[in-house]
Amino acid sequence: MEGRWDRLPAWARGWVRAASLLGLTLILYYLLGSPLVGFALLDFSYYWLLLALYLPVVFLLFPARPQDTRPRWYDYALALGVSAAGVFLAHHGPSMVLRPWTNPEAPWQVALALFLLGVVLEGARRVGGMGFALVALVLAAYPLLAPYLPGLLWGPSLPWQEVLGYAIYSTQGLMGLPMRTVGELLVGFLVLAAFLVALGAGQVFLEVASALFSWARGGAAKVSVVASAFFGSLSGSILSNVASTGSLTIPAMIRSGFSRSYAAAVEACASTGGVLMPPVMGAVAFVMANLLGVPYGQVVAAALLPSLLYYLSLFAHVDLYAARHGLRGLPRAELPPLGPSLGRGLPFLMALGFLVFALLYLRLERLAPFYALGFLLLAAGRRLRWEALDRALVGAASLIGQTLALILPVGLILAGLVGTGVAPALTGALVRMGAENLYLVLLVGVAIAFVLGMAGVMVAAYILLAVTLAPALVRIGEFNPLAVHLFIAYWSMLSAITPPVAVAAFLAARIAGASPMGASFTAVRLGLAIYFLPFFFLFEPALILQGSLFSVAYHVVFAVLGLLFLVGALEGYFWGLGPLPLWARGVFGVGGILCAIPETLTSFLALPGLLLVALALGLRRRVGQRGGMEG
Repeated sequence: MEGRWDRLPAWARGWVRAASLLGLTLILYYLLGSPLVGFALLDFSYYWLLLALYLPVVFLLFPARPQDTRPRWYDYALALGVSAAGVFLAHHGPSMVLRPWTNPEAPWQVALALFLLGVVLEGARRVGGMGFALVALVLAAYPLLAPYLPGLLWGPSLPWQEVLGYAIYSTQGLMGLPMRTVGELLVGFLVLAAFLVALGAGQVFLEVASALFSWARGGAAKVSVVASAFFGSLSGSILSNVASTGSLTIPAMIRSGFSRSYAAAVEACASTGGVLMPPVMGAVAFVMANLLGVPYGQVVAAALLPSLLYYLSLFAHVDLYAARHGLRGLPRAELPPLGPSLGRGLPFLMALGFLVFALLYLRLERLAPFYALGFLLLAAGRRLRWEALDRALVGAASLIGQTLALILPVGLILAGLVGTGVAPALTGALVRMGAENLYLVLLVGVAIAFVLGMAGVMVAAYILLAVTLAPALVRIGEFNPLAVHLFIAYWSMLSAITPPVAVAAFLAARIAGASPMGASFTAVRLGLAIYFLPFFFLFEPALILQGSLFSVAYHVVFAVLGLLFLVGALEGYFWGLGPLPLWARGVFGVGGILCAIPETLTSFLALPGLLLVALALGLRRRVGQRGGMEG
C-alpha cells in the first residue's frame, strides 16, 4: 500500500486525505454532534455516506492486478462511481426507508444495484482475495440457485431483480448488521489504531518488549509473541499483523538461532491469536456483541482468559525450544534502556488504559475510542507533528476502506441466507441432528467454520455460523450463548495456521525464507492449544469468566498445568528435567490434555500421575548427574 501511495498523483492523495477528514467529521457528527446541532442524520444515509467516502480508497490504494504499480483509469472510474452512488443513495435514504426499493421498479435502480454489486465484489477481491469474493457471490446468489437444490437446501423461485434489490437496498442486506457494526462501533477503534501506529506506538512498544524480554533465553521469539499479541489486538487483521511485526521479529529470531520454519511459525501463531486478544480485538467482537445484545466489555472480558492461556502456551514453547537448543538472550548492555522507552510509550499506555476503563466500567462502546484518542493527543503534546497526523489520516482511510471491502460482502451473504429463510431451516436441521448426537453437530460446525475460514475472512465465516449453528448449539446442548459464539469465532480463524491453506504461516514463511508447508506444520504444533481451548470453554464457561471466582480459579489452575505438560511433550523438553524420552513425551502429552480438560475426574486422575512421572524423571536425572561426577 505504501508504494502505491507514493505513486498516486497529488490530486488523488488529496482525495484520500479529504475523504478521511470528512469521514472523521461525519462519524463524530453522527455519534456525538447531531443531538447538539438539532439535525439528526438518518442511520441509513450515514451508512451510504461512509461507503461513498471510504470504499473509493480501496480502488486507489489496492491494485486490480499485482503488476499495476500505479492506479489505472478504471481504478479512478470505480472510485468516482462508487463515491457518486453512495452520495446519491444517502440523499434518497429517507425515501428508501419509507418506501423500500427492495423490488426495484425503474431500470436505473436495477442498473445502480448491479453496479454496486460489482464494485463491492471487486473491492472484496482486491482486499480479501478471489476466493472470498467468489464465496460471497455464490452465497449472495443462493436465492437464485435454491430452486435447483435438493432437500433442505431447496427454496422457492424468486425474480432476480427482487433478489438483487433486497441484497443492495434493504436494511438486511448491504446496509445491514455488518455495516451497522462498522459504522457505529468499529470505526472509532480503526481511527485510534491508525493514530497509535502513526504516532510511533509500534516502534516504542517493540523497544519496551525488547528491553523486557530480549535478555532472556529465546528473547527474540518472546518479543515476537508479545508484540504480535498487541498489534493483532489493535488491527484485527492476521495478515497485516504478520506483514508488519513479522518483517522485524522474524529476522531477529533467525539471527538469534531459531530455525527459519520455527521463526515463521511463532509469528504466524502469535498474529493469529492477536485478533481475539483484548482490549480491542477485531470486527468479530463487535458483531458478536450486537448479535448477543450484550455490552462489548462483556465480550472482551470473556475473551481474556482463553487468549492468555493460548499466549502462555506459546511463550512456554519458545522458552523450552531455546533451553533445548542453548539459545541465550542478548547482553543487557546491548538492549534499549527500559526507562526511556517507557517514557516515550507513556502516552500510548495511558490512552489504552483509559480505553479499557471506558469500555469495561463506563460502557461507552461507541465513544470510548474517540475519548481515548483525545486523551492520546493531549498526552502526546508537543511531540505531535503534521507528518504524523497526515500518516494517521491516510492510515485511518486505508483501514476503514479495507474493513468495508471485507464487511460489505457479508451483508450480501446474510441477505441471501436470511432473506430466503434458509438460515432458520439449517438451524432446525442441526437441532434434529443434535437430538441424536451432539458431538456430530459440533464436528459439522467445526468443519464448516474451518472451510469458510479458508475461503475468506473470519468475519464472514463467523457471521454465517452465528445465524445458523449458534442457535442450534444453544438449544441442543444448553451451552452458554457467549461461549458458543466465541467457539465459532476461534474455529473460524484457525485455518490461518492450518494446512493446506495456512495463509498466515505461508506469509510468515515467505518473510523467513522457509518452506511454507514446513512452517505451517510447525505452526500447528506450536498453536495446538488453540485447537483445544474452544472446546474447553464451551463445556466449562468458567474459562470465559462465566462462573464463581472459585470455579474460575480452579479450572484455570488445571488448564495452566495441563497446557504446560502438553507443551513439554511437544517440545521434548521440560523445566528441570531436560530432554524427555519418547515414552515420557507420550505420557506428558496425553496426561496434559486430560489434566486441562475442564472435568473433575480426568483432572484429578491425570495430575498425580504426571507429577509422579516428573518426579521419577527428576530423580533419574539427578542420579545420572551424580554418577557422571563420580566417574
